[in-house]
Amino acid sequence: MSSEQEMEKKLNLNDISNISHISESFSHAGQDYIFSHMIFDGIVSRQAIEPVRFEGMSIIVVVRGCINITSSSNCHIMEPRSLVVLGPNDIISSSLTNNETVEIYALFLSHELISSINFDVNIINPRLLFDADPVLRLDPDEQQLLQSYFNLLHLCAVNNNDTKQQLSLITSSIGRNIVVALMYQLAYATEKRQILKTMMPDDEQRLTRSRKVNYVHDFLSLLQQHYRQERTVAFYAGQLCISPKYLSLLVREVTGRTAATIIDQFVINEAKNMLRFSGYTIQQVAYKLNFPNQSAFGKYFKHITGLSPTAFRSN
Repeated sequence: MSSEQEMEKKLNLNDISNISHISESFSHAGQDYIFSHMIFDGIVSRQAIEPVRFEGMSIIVVVRGCINITSSSNCHIMEPRSLVVLGPNDIISSSLTNNETVEIYALFLSHELISSINFDVNIINPRLLFDADPVLRLDPDEQQLLQSYFNLLHLCAVNNNDTKQQLSLITSSIGRNIVVALMYQLAYATEKRQILKTMMPDDEQRLTRSRKVNYVHDFLSLLQQHYRQERTVAFYAGQLCISPKYLSLLVREVTGRTAATIIDQFVINEAKNMLRFSGYTIQQVAYKLNFPNQSAFGKYFKHITGLSPTAFRSN
């Protein structure tokens, strides 16, 4: 598969299943998730993993050793007792940092599973979605707890494969509910790390905030679908049936950033991914991101990043 094709095709669970042969333990829960516990000998495994894009969500915990994780053109060092959550818009590659043994737990959740589980997105602080460093450092108790969730999901998937068909729906539901519990646990772990603490608002304030957060989450959901074609606040405000001014006010209040800045962030991250990994010409990147021509794309890219697309690609 060429690098251009890799940029266009997101890997699904069946594609991910080829890691089974390098896993200490491995399980594939139908079209819901894949679990893998991997141990790498650093002396043997020195080559970087080629950039890929998974269609769902990836949750990775490093137990021993250190690895470099690159997502959305940013490199992050994962040390022991660290976790990262990567979404479908992330181009992911990784490499070992030295010759030591590396042990990781990895959970790959399908897009269909994420879309269908009953998870209250209002409990997630949207500011967390724009943290410059997506790596979460865990304390020993948190690491042990997350490993317990992963092991439960592994056992559930193995059990599902061993049960009769009439019981598989039950075991599948068990797995999905464990995933929901894991998501809440991750939300709790990230939220408690927020430096700024606010007093608990009264019921009316809490309801108002919930409505505002709903609008922002809907905006982010629309943005994930349309950022390659639409870059104006007016478009997203129109989809939400509110004014651009009100949408901008809500987004700034909830996330601390303007709606326009967040739109630009999505577009620029994708542009960087394409320039670095796809093999597209700059003109093709401009076309893929719905710019009228290469010149307009170049001005937009340089205005935000301070570099021309050519200069960025040559770095």
